[in-house]
Amino acid sequence: MQLQLSSIHDTAPEQWKSRLAGLLQFLREHGERRLTNQGCKVLSRLTPQQLSWPGFSLVVATVRGQSGHQLAGISFVADYGKEACLVAVHPLYRSKHIGTKLLAAQLRHLGQLQCSVASDNYSSLKMCFNAGLAAVSLSTGPTGKPTLLLQSPQPASCSVISPQEGELLCLNPS
Repeated sequence: MQLQLSSIHDTAPEQWKSRLAGLLQFLREHGERRLTNQGCKVLSRLTPQQLSWPGFSLVVATVRGQSGHQLAGISFVADYGKEACLVAVHPLYRSKHIGTKLLAAQLRHLGQLQCSVASDNYSSLKMCFNAGLAAVSLSTGPTGKPTLLLQSPQPASCSVISPQEGELLCLNPS
């Protein structure tokens, strides 16, 4: 199996509607009813211009088959994942780390990423952890299930805690 990841960013407006319709159909058929309605709505309203905005990215995975290139997976991110983070992989290509590769490509391209995943969605959680995301909080998701917020690690320079005005500089003042 020869896998190719491609970032979609230069689709001509006249081709966009049919391409987007095909991507949405793929998500409906292979998203296992686990993708959020909100994320799908954001994708359905996506314009080619938005793909050049910071934090927006659409990556597809294709495999070369007997009848040419076939769509194996899709990953869409809006606002670094705060607005939408969708991944779907065709059942024939699952357990081959395609979802992980899609998310890792998003992380490399965007520099930061976050996703919300229901705590009972083990394969998606594994995909996120394997792509380098870490769980940072637990909340109730749109379906009422416990949902983990997963984020990319912050660069070391961001995690340094500097003293704020009025704070003691020494933990054990004498």
